[in-house]
Amino acid sequence: MEQTYPIQSIVLADDDKDHALVFGRVLKKDYPQIHVSYVSNAEELLTFLHEHQTDLLFLDLNMPCKNGYECLREIRKDPTLKDLPIIVYSSSAHLSDIQKSFIHRADFYVVKPFNSEHLKTALQTILSVNWRVNPMRNHYFINNRFVPFTASA
Repeated sequence: MEQTYPIQSIVLADDDKDHALVFGRVLKKDYPQIHVSYVSNAEELLTFLHEHQTDLLFLDLNMPCKNGYECLREIRKDPTLKDLPIIVYSSSAHLSDIQKSFIHRADFYVVKPFNSEHLKTALQTILSVNWRVNPMRNHYFINNRFVPFTASA
């Protein structure tokens, strides 16, 4: 599969090694040209982001040290990182978590898929988006489909 979008480097911030393994396997199978890095907590993430060029961040909400919301807040306040596209990648399907992620200026929200085929579907769309114009804003991915988010959802 030939890459036709500008994503060259992804960071996955997730303390669950099993989720990271599946994520990496699915990504590398269809997008071997994309470099993926892993960090397991917020402190590692913030250090990594200041030291490496990153095109897209997948951020788990439940991590040690600082949670995903705290990371979002810090990243969006940092002038060198504030425009980094951030995909919240969480096992939580609670609408309150989705809404809170958007309030903290996440670009997109993915409920961790049940299987690798669902993850592949999510990645195909996410990696084809021009995140500079973000046509996916206020959408989330759950049960293998993209859904618009509204506060009354």
